[in-house]
Amino acid sequence: MNKLIIYGILLLTYLGLSKSLSPNEFGIKYVNSDQSLSDLIPGSPVSVILTDIHSTGFIIKTYYHKYKVVFGFQSYEELIVRTSRIFTEKYKNYLGMSVFRRYKIDQQESFTPLPPGSIFIGDKNFGNWEFKDSTNKEWKFFRVYRQIPKYLGWGDFKPTFKIYNKIKLHESQDKPFIGSNDEFGINGTITRKAFPKYFDRQSPKEAKLNNFLKDYVKENFIK
Repeated sequence: MNKLIIYGILLLTYLGLSKSLSPNEFGIKYVNSDQSLSDLIPGSPVSVILTDIHSTGFIIKTYYHKYKVVFGFQSYEELIVRTSRIFTEKYKNYLGMSVFRRYKIDQQESFTPLPPGSIFIGDKNFGNWEFKDSTNKEWKFFRVYRQIPKYLGWGDFKPTFKIYNKIKLHESQDKPFIGSNDEFGINGTITRKAFPKYFDRQSPKEAKLNNFLKDYVKENFIK
């Protein structure tokens, strides 16, 4: 009988703490589908990059995604959402990749996981193709958009016309594309350099919800 009372007290304490740390208190939205993610993101053109995956709880788990929302004609924003286990499983291998984009023309949307910022490559509003040699071309942003590659975490990555064609092919077939040499995604060499916070943790379980939410508040409410 005493064990039942102790269990009951522990359960009530747990529920009380869960309520006090409820994501709703921080204005965090719930996303469990591609469409619900789209509904949160305004404007176009825009590329949404999954930059962190986080879970809390021992018995009852709560899942979170962190996104970098890169707009074509303004700076980027960061967004934390609460999500479901199924949605997390769906995208867990695509960390550091664009998991949603909306084009300016016809407001067309795509959820195929692609290298970050794929939407801007080949768009003559943002840059042009320059010959690397007599046969190969590389994409270069106009000077006014020179910050976009930094927002995207490209590092030394320079998309070629060949890669651009592969991106468009995969998108048309709705097949994820992690790069010609596996540069992107959870095991991607560029992803690991560009978004280190996820990999710096010894284990996702060791990360504290407190710090995760503190980052969100700092990035969105403290100027």
